[in-house]
Amino acid sequence: MFLGLISSHSFVSNAVVVLWMDYLIDLGQPLPLAAIALSVQEGLYVICTFIIANIADAYTGPYKAIVFSTASYAFGLLLWFLANQFWGNSSSTVIILLYLMMVLVTVGKASQDPCLKAFLRDQLVEHKPNLNADNDQADEVPNKPDISVDYDNAEVRRKFWWRIASTVGTVSSVIMARSVSDQRMITVISFSVMALACLTFALGKSSYYPDKPTGSPLIVIYRVLKAAFVKRHLQHAREPNDYYMNDSGGLLLLPDIRIIRWLDNAALLETSESLSAEEQKQNGRLFPVQDVQRVKQLLALLPIWTALPIHGLVLATGSTFFVVQSESLYSDPVLSINVLFLLQGFVTVIVPYVHDSLVSGWIKKLIPMHHVRPVWIQKLLKHRVGLVRIAIGIACSIICCMVSMLVETRRLNLIKTRGDAEPFPMSTVWLVPQFILIGLVEGLVADGLADFYNIHVDESLGHYESPFNESAIGVGKFLSVALVFTLSGSWFHDTLDTSHLDKYYMLLGILSSVNLCFYLLVMYTYAWKALHVNGSPDPEVST
Repeated sequence: MFLGLISSHSFVSNAVVVLWMDYLIDLGQPLPLAAIALSVQEGLYVICTFIIANIADAYTGPYKAIVFSTASYAFGLLLWFLANQFWGNSSSTVIILLYLMMVLVTVGKASQDPCLKAFLRDQLVEHKPNLNADNDQADEVPNKPDISVDYDNAEVRRKFWWRIASTVGTVSSVIMARSVSDQRMITVISFSVMALACLTFALGKSSYYPDKPTGSPLIVIYRVLKAAFVKRHLQHAREPNDYYMNDSGGLLLLPDIRIIRWLDNAALLETSESLSAEEQKQNGRLFPVQDVQRVKQLLALLPIWTALPIHGLVLATGSTFFVVQSESLYSDPVLSINVLFLLQGFVTVIVPYVHDSLVSGWIKKLIPMHHVRPVWIQKLLKHRVGLVRIAIGIACSIICCMVSMLVETRRLNLIKTRGDAEPFPMSTVWLVPQFILIGLVEGLVADGLADFYNIHVDESLGHYESPFNESAIGVGKFLSVALVFTLSGSWFHDTLDTSHLDKYYMLLGILSSVNLCFYLLVMYTYAWKALHVNGSPDPEVST
């Protein structure tokens, strides 16, 4: 049931959502305005993921959040069908309905990563009675299930079924797009698929393992930050007992990074206060060391995240300018825009496995025995491959921008020499390299970020991996809005043929080159050295 919901998301995304740029251009929206609208939508998606994930954790649980957001998705598609009925009557009505549809569909998509993935993993967990559970403790907490679970195995299975279901949905959308050319019929089919998936998922509630709100970790993060800021004037702890519930017994709370050391004060007992430790905790001025360390582990990723906005700028071109380029070229019978996005998605999914076989697998074969590998190789395999993967992805973004610039330069030169000759002597085959490259960029960086996040951040924040990483990338989407707006009238005009997209790609290539140098510096200074040594001790690897 939930696998059908995953397939429906992929189906509609590849059949309708990827063509939003085309819809805006066909409705007469200028190229800069259409690109800005898409970038704002992608930024809105990031905000919605946090809101929906927080609501699911604190109030509703994943099931209700998924049903609500999927219904929003289906209603947005229904609005788009109604918009197509007004296509020749009132363009302003169509545009309003299109923007409203984009908002509703964005809300529907926002539950996919934080809620649907977590829900699927929970359903795949083998919930077994915990024979070692303390009966007295069970009596004290009657609502807590008495189970033992293996989340690692469940996550592996979740990834497998997620990719299978997503692939089925995407391939089905390509087959449908090649068989049906009428936009209204495509919208009706997409609405029917999403509505049926939503209804089927909702009716299957009795067969799901029950989910309940567990409390939002975002609220804890906010309270820890607030307490640390209020107590910023306090002196640092002089002995481990100065901290509240310091089970580790350390004087420096890990990860010990100077710029976030002030957060330790949130766990610091205020001896000058007449209140007891429990009263300080109830007043929101004191938190256990474990809560403070969770927040520090998260904030320790900030240096890596600072390199992601430029990466987001490059990704924004894939859903905007790449689509417009494909419409300006001769449409190859095989390589429609849906097939190009299918190719991009395939590369995004497969590239982590290829990278592992070429890098991690090669090292393991070179030095096959675990106990004779040098310490630095053990650390590399366990903690730092994700960082290297991100660096390779950023390097590939430079190549992607340069290839896109060369393709666009050729297209503009043909327009000058051939004019409006039909058929246009350049087909969508020319776009294959840049779609493959942007899939490579997205797959390497996203998978590297996920690995790095999951290693260094507490498991309670695991399902927030996508919202946090996407928020850093989303900054780049908003930067794209500012950049396109600034360049409107010089590089960007109403149509693609009168614009200078080649210069924009060149600018992105230069920015990506600078960003790569910046990332390598950050990776070595913060992540490669301090973050692992201080924040994620590995009991299997002695330093």
